[in-house]
Amino acid sequence: MLVMRLAEVPTTERDRVFRYSRARALALVCALIVIGSGAVRLGLQRRAWLPFYVAGMLILVLVVAQRLILARFRTTNWLARAGDTGLFIQFRSYLNYGFPAEAPTVVFIPYEEIRRARRVRKRRRVPAMGDRDESSEQVRTVVELELAGDTAPLAQALAAELATPAPKEARWYGSTSTRYKHHPVRLKSPACLEVEWGVVPNARAFLDGLRRYTEIEPPVETSQDYVHLQTKSRDEQEKRLVELAEAGQVMAAITIARQLYGYDLKAARDFVEDLRGGKGRPVDPAIPPASSN
Repeated sequence: MLVMRLAEVPTTERDRVFRYSRARALALVCALIVIGSGAVRLGLQRRAWLPFYVAGMLILVLVVAQRLILARFRTTNWLARAGDTGLFIQFRSYLNYGFPAEAPTVVFIPYEEIRRARRVRKRRRVPAMGDRDESSEQVRTVVELELAGDTAPLAQALAAELATPAPKEARWYGSTSTRYKHHPVRLKSPACLEVEWGVVPNARAFLDGLRRYTEIEPPVETSQDYVHLQTKSRDEQEKRLVELAEAGQVMAAITIARQLYGYDLKAARDFVEDLRGGKGRPVDPAIPPASSN
């Protein structure tokens, strides 16, 4: 196993590359343009202001989402490359392409170091933002790779990537910095690498390609409830909050912390960030402790 910079990744025409879909980004842009054009036409025909408002909101959506859309057309828009001797997996989000290029952001895993692999379909139920009664179900697909090599260098690189501050960017209104809470790769355990599969071709095609090199286990499905955590112990609650935050669901984790402990928004955000950093934070004595079994 070797951790390297993106510029150090060797590429050949034989590589099978798994990218975030450009076609889906184009389809979204086309759909917004078509709907917006139809709204403008309707507004002109009926001399009504509401269709123009809808068209304006769609333009605003395009402006806000332009970075996410354009990122899919960059050469850095890939998650995995299957080469002749092993896998290259990029653990920096393609959305954070403006981060320092000298940092190691890719791990090379020789095929002989992959003991087995499987596809996992994960379902999780999380509370709706600001609503104690409503909830929603999220479904995502991950690929788990059981590894034989030393993963300590990768663990260090993943931690360094999470701690890297977003670089300042000049805008017409001043300088700003943006970090997308998208973390496609994490070490579930020292021997298990979890890769969130939001790319094409799909996870099944990826594992079919690995079948000649390692054992492919049957796919599994898991379900996790993050709504009814008030009956869990404090340790279990904090573990679930960390799981959510590390999966990119920071706002959901903050919402749950507010519901469980009565924190205001700032205190809940600080609490979740401290948990992610391994610091933890004692419960405010003025707040009744959560019930446990």
